[in-house]
Amino acid sequence: MTSPSSRTNLRRVLTIIAAGAVILFVAVTLIARSSNDDVDSVVLDQPGVYQEPGIAVNEDLAGSRLSQAVLETADGTAITVDDLLSRGRPVLINLWYSTCQPCKREMPALQAAFAEFGDRIDFIGINPQDSAATMTSFADEVGVGYELFRDPNGSFTVANGIATYPTTLLVSRDGLVIDQIAGELSSDEIRDAVSILLG
Repeated sequence: MTSPSSRTNLRRVLTIIAAGAVILFVAVTLIARSSNDDVDSVVLDQPGVYQEPGIAVNEDLAGSRLSQAVLETADGTAITVDDLLSRGRPVLINLWYSTCQPCKREMPALQAAFAEFGDRIDFIGINPQDSAATMTSFADEVGVGYELFRDPNGSFTVANGIATYPTTLLVSRDGLVIDQIAGELSSDEIRDAVSILLG
């Protein structure tokens, strides 16, 4: 005959073993689920091929016309892309915003090129992110004198497939994109861009 204390001890041991088995089962199930990261297990909302997220790239605009969009001056006046291109001069368009470090670094070189070539080429900055106050105060701080416009709804950037900043577009006097350059430009690269526009 077993004593009541040994039965209590036996129940405790069996309870601990059962709890351990449940914990082990849950742990193994969770590990098995987390290690099943096959591409085959991806469920698409629509038919197609699953594409891993990658680095953003701009649409290639070279040889095409800029898509229409409405921009804003710092005071909120609307201006279209056609308005900007109707002046009959080549245009250097730089897409930037104030917290973009490469954008900040290239702006003095863009301003220097504007000071030298602004009588023959329109220099235009398009800002898709900042408020009008931030844009103008930043431009004043950096000493930018060329025209700046806002793209508050992203209509220009979306219509023209711009995904990286800074991006510089070289546009002929008849509105065709001659070249597009993603990334920060040095003074020499800006001078090369100006030569292309004047050539």
